[in-house]
Amino acid sequence: NTTNLLHLLRKADMTSEQLLVRNRGQYLGTNTRQLSAREVGRFNDLNPEEPMTVWSVHSGDDIPEMCRIPQLEVPTQLPLSLRIKAPSQPSLTLSYSSVDKILRWAEAVNYSMREVDIVVGRSLIKKLCQTPYNRRQGWKVKLYRYNNSLYLESADKPYASRPGNERYADWGKAFEDVMRTGGRRTSGYACEDLDIRMPRLVQLGSLKLLTNSSISCQLPGDHQDALENYVEFKTAISETDKQRVNFKKFKSRNIWAHCAPIGIDTVYIGYRTEEGDLKEIQKFTMTDLEEIGTNEWKPECMLSFLEELLCWVQDKTCNGMTYSLTYDGQVFNDPVMRLVAWEQDDLVRIVKASFPEE
Repeated sequence: NTTNLLHLLRKADMTSEQLLVRNRGQYLGTNTRQLSAREVGRFNDLNPEEPMTVWSVHSGDDIPEMCRIPQLEVPTQLPLSLRIKAPSQPSLTLSYSSVDKILRWAEAVNYSMREVDIVVGRSLIKKLCQTPYNRRQGWKVKLYRYNNSLYLESADKPYASRPGNERYADWGKAFEDVMRTGGRRTSGYACEDLDIRMPRLVQLGSLKLLTNSSISCQLPGDHQDALENYVEFKTAISETDKQRVNFKKFKSRNIWAHCAPIGIDTVYIGYRTEEGDLKEIQKFTMTDLEEIGTNEWKPECMLSFLEELLCWVQDKTCNGMTYSLTYDGQVFNDPVMRLVAWEQDDLVRIVKASFPEE
């Protein structure tokens, strides 16, 4: 009840560090000019039971065939059905989390962590930076600080595992397949043997973030395997006035937060029906999305909030300690993030397995 909740909040106040989520207009100072990203390697880890195929930018070696990014081939005949059975994926556990994958790649290529402030997955970056706009949506993050680097892992359930979302995730995978094959193969997946991920070093203001993301495709032409050539695919519904307004207010922001912080500038959006039929495909740049979202959201707000939050966490944590960072949503007009020391768990084991103590 309300009394018990307020008691718990007061108790947490006495044992936690706190940071207020301020009004959106107060987040200024960090803009896209202070954001950059560069590729540092690749890996293909489709089967977690087998050694991952790895490549490092600094190795001087050719990119392995299993780490080659497919080229875009936009279908010319629409509509197409996205109602295809998706290939089964390994269950997502912390042992195969974003941090685990990044560190296994770093260990395999002997990547130095000295220049890395924070290790964090792409999905968590997207979630955290939108907090000023999603003030009622809570989240929880696990943190571990080791050798002055912070390791962040989401403690929330993945989107695709939530009831009712499975089919949307499957349609998204089918759309990726359509865009790699020109839509010729719709009874299965042309690229089900690909799980190419790209570790990237992101400069966000004063911070260096090591993150990674899957790569859907790259544009055909002379500039192959260049960061500016990679594209992202997303699906959306735009059949009613309400859905078009929602795209302007929410979907455009969500896609920007998914792509721009890691250096992706181009996205192809497949407009589909409620039943999963692909009707239209449009290409957008991040600047296009910013213009669509004018007066609804601002990149500076999301980037400034993200940098402030991560710098605050850096300042409040100590080497060798594990923490829980929680935002409960705007409860009783109390939009506060709380950082508390926490018991050690799998995140500690993952980090120490990659960097055993001498």
